[in-house]
Amino acid sequence: MPSRMLLSIGCDVYQHMDSLNGAVLDAEAIHLELSQGEHNRIKSEDACLLRSPTTAQLVDALGAIQDRYSELESLTIFFAGHGGESNGSYYLCLADTREDRLSTTGYPLSRLFEFLNELKAAHCNIIIDACNAGGMVADLHSLLKPAVIGRSNTFGVSLFISSAADQYATENAQGGYATNGILKVLRGEIDTGVRRDFLDLLDIGKPAARYVAEMTGNAQMPSVWGVNLYGHMPLFANPHASGHAASSLLELTGISPTSPAGQAISEGAGSLYSLVHSSEFGLTTDMIFETLPKFVNRLVDMPGAAAVFVEGIWHSLEKQARDGTNTFRRVELSASCIALLLESSERDPISAAYLLRFGRELIDETERVLAGLAVTLSENRYALCRNGIPDLFYLPQRIARILGWAGAALHIARELEKDGSSIRRALTDICGSLVDHYAAACAGMSEAEAPFWCAFLTATNADEMGGIGEVIVSTLLNALIENGGSLAKPHLEAKEVYPYLVARMEKDKKAMQAHASSPSEILALVLLISPRYELQHTVDVSLEYLDHESLSIFVPENHLEFSKPCIRNGINNVFQIGHKIWTVGDLIERWSEACVPQIYGASSIHRTETRIGAVCASLLFPDRVPWFLLADPISSTSGLGKGEVVGAS
Repeated sequence: MPSRMLLSIGCDVYQHMDSLNGAVLDAEAIHLELSQGEHNRIKSEDACLLRSPTTAQLVDALGAIQDRYSELESLTIFFAGHGGESNGSYYLCLADTREDRLSTTGYPLSRLFEFLNELKAAHCNIIIDACNAGGMVADLHSLLKPAVIGRSNTFGVSLFISSAADQYATENAQGGYATNGILKVLRGEIDTGVRRDFLDLLDIGKPAARYVAEMTGNAQMPSVWGVNLYGHMPLFANPHASGHAASSLLELTGISPTSPAGQAISEGAGSLYSLVHSSEFGLTTDMIFETLPKFVNRLVDMPGAAAVFVEGIWHSLEKQARDGTNTFRRVELSASCIALLLESSERDPISAAYLLRFGRELIDETERVLAGLAVTLSENRYALCRNGIPDLFYLPQRIARILGWAGAALHIARELEKDGSSIRRALTDICGSLVDHYAAACAGMSEAEAPFWCAFLTATNADEMGGIGEVIVSTLLNALIENGGSLAKPHLEAKEVYPYLVARMEKDKKAMQAHASSPSEILALVLLISPRYELQHTVDVSLEYLDHESLSIFVPENHLEFSKPCIRNGINNVFQIGHKIWTVGDLIERWSEACVPQIYGASSIHRTETRIGAVCASLLFPDRVPWFLLADPISSTSGLGKGEVVGAS
């Protein structure tokens, strides 16, 4: 079995720089805790301690690791001492380093990364407690270069950096604050909140970083970053573990780098690093689905592999998603993981189990986000407004997304038999604010709104949420009448927004056609759902203004394909008002005869995992609508199902 190895380095004594007092103490404490502590996972014989080494001695120690170990499960490197940045590169300062000659006497971090890329270690943990350690970010290109990663056997890396590029790493009599924070977590003095049996460096580093920031009054701000391509990579036993069986599932199904799954992931792994190291604005649904499906597809025939891989990616991206400005980014991240596992969930029970786990995570995060948004709107009624004139186009879609994800969370909660009352309470408050202050701009700008309104309107009752459902349906109907039976196409480019708004303002239907989507799925949704809000007669008398306009209902051959960016198999049901469709009842009859049997054509739609995955996929790719929500009486509380829609005719 591959070993876990520790190299702990502390440098107090310097020949050409000011000496330190606590660096060696820190290295000794980390060495002792990780290799001999109560919860250690590294054997004493696999732990090496260097006290105030020279650069040459460090090089020799790294070479000895390469000579001794042909394969490692993990390598953990700890360094405490001076550090410095020169000419855009970061250097570890050893005993013989000269501050005025860092480039020739220091140990460059880029060289350490090159060493890691040559080493056959499944995962590498790097902990640096040194001044200006944030400057090491400039050297990450050495690790993230696709040409290097593609050839390497290092599939995961986690970093704990004690300070920002312009900050000093401070210490007290017990040693460095950063090291002390890590030790407090390892000893159980700080509870991470994680309850699985083992902790990785990300689990340890996050609460340690908060401790350091608090102790130094934010004068020292550590950062934690990591990529876990094989799922959770344990570093230390969890002092606060609860022993839940679900968390040990990761231990039982962990992917070995030497396994077929490991070899499959290694090819092209540079794109995974690029995704995880992207900026907040680069972490988009498009970027996730441009990068991850090819890796998941390589693993679908290996039981459990796809699920563990996706779970590892979630852990790697979760902090970035949580700390970003898009409050729904973490919801979308969990939904992306659900969509990635949708296809394999039917034949792989582990994928199915993880999909449901992500569903529960999505519910909890949506509840948190909605509660915060409800408070924000109560304090600032203009909180949803962003960019002036562009909000004419984007504000209705922003509102649709908020309510759509809320509706999706309610559907998923119902599927998983979880209590959704907290979501409903927050949603009621939000909808009250929307009715009071945003009613005129809540809907009716883009076809991209269709899946969100489908999710929301089928998850809530007609008589709740302050009557916003009737407002939405009426607003959509008016927008369709005023704009020739169609709205803006789902993927309208930014440069097309202004011409589209001008065309709408001038009621230039010919100009609108260049930017609009026809046939319209929103038109189909309005007609089908209007009886629920007692608007069927209103819609019937309005159809003369929509004469000859087309509407569509796309039904995939199998909803397991709903998460693919392009669904190649399915039926696009197109209906035309004035051609066998004269009333709402006519469309409902055609829907019942043609569309509903198509929806149930594949048995997979009866599975909870498929329905959850398809709902999430439709909101991630708003060019498809989860029509099965109108066809299947999932719950009597929704008040909408096959029987009611058909009966309305």
